[in-house]
Amino acid sequence: MRLALEVLAAVPLWAAGTVFFDGVHWVLHGFLGSRWRLLRWIAWPHSVHHAWLDSSLQIRWENQRANIWCHIVPEYLTQLAFCAALLWTLPRVTVLTCMFAQTVIVVLILRQQGLDINHRPIEMLDAHRPSWLAPVTYHALHHVWPDTHYAAYSKLVDWVVGGGLRLRGRSVGLARAETPFGRALAQRIAREAPDLRRLSGPDDPALAQVDLLIVCDPSENETAWIENLIRLTRQRQLPPEAWAIHTQPQSGVARHYYRDVRVIYRALVARAEDLRNPRRAARAARTALFFARHAFRYVPTSAATLLAYFSFRNTAPIRPVGFELRHRSELRAA
Repeated sequence: MRLALEVLAAVPLWAAGTVFFDGVHWVLHGFLGSRWRLLRWIAWPHSVHHAWLDSSLQIRWENQRANIWCHIVPEYLTQLAFCAALLWTLPRVTVLTCMFAQTVIVVLILRQQGLDINHRPIEMLDAHRPSWLAPVTYHALHHVWPDTHYAAYSKLVDWVVGGGLRLRGRSVGLARAETPFGRALAQRIAREAPDLRRLSGPDDPALAQVDLLIVCDPSENETAWIENLIRLTRQRQLPPEAWAIHTQPQSGVARHYYRDVRVIYRALVARAEDLRNPRRAARAARTALFFARHAFRYVPTSAATLLAYFSFRNTAPIRPVGFELRHRSELRAA
């Protein structure tokens, strides 16, 4: 019985090793942008991995051998080193079982030429669904935007370092941003995404150029805005992103979009007074961006709205259109 428990304990140890590597991964990206040549040299092998699976989510086979020696082998050795460091504190059977499992996994990855579940070419990316896990569609965004979405298995590292949101270089469309909250949020976003577009309505032609849509007025018909955004971006490789502000968490439409594969949706929940008072609106906008950066899809703006998450989760989804797709690629035929 004891032996069986020690073998089973290798599972949480393996999970801890993946989180450890995600942390190393984040550090390496920090080194790549360092002004110190030595740190850039240490991190250089990881840049080969991004040259292998590039920002268009395509495999560059000319970098295949380099990816094995510069990414797969170092990742394997890092995880072995993590386990080996615990030989003096954990049962030997647990640690050796974990190391054996890691060895089997890396052999399988090598047999697949590095094409594990997280690293395969993608023609059209679905929106990732909310979870504490990091699905394939989440980690794929890291290869599009290497300075965000570091997590490979669980989002713990992105929760800690704020790696769950990309603003820089994206076009942001603002719908009804004349409220104090809308202005405060726009001011903060403009620091990273200066391409802000004020949209006049759901049929505004500029919506076709938007990467991120923010519906800043809770009285607006978010369905009209979001459905038109989805329609106009249905040929894109990456899913669009939409944020909508609510003063009540019990929104069936928001609950549906929260898990819709067509759009990366964030439900921003604020108290009505926080949208009208300039000082409170500035604080609410700062809080919303904090949670969005930390990979939250239900985005509170205060402690009260954070607790309202459970009410949001218990709300029955209301499908805004008459069909549901399994993958975004089905939109091309729509």
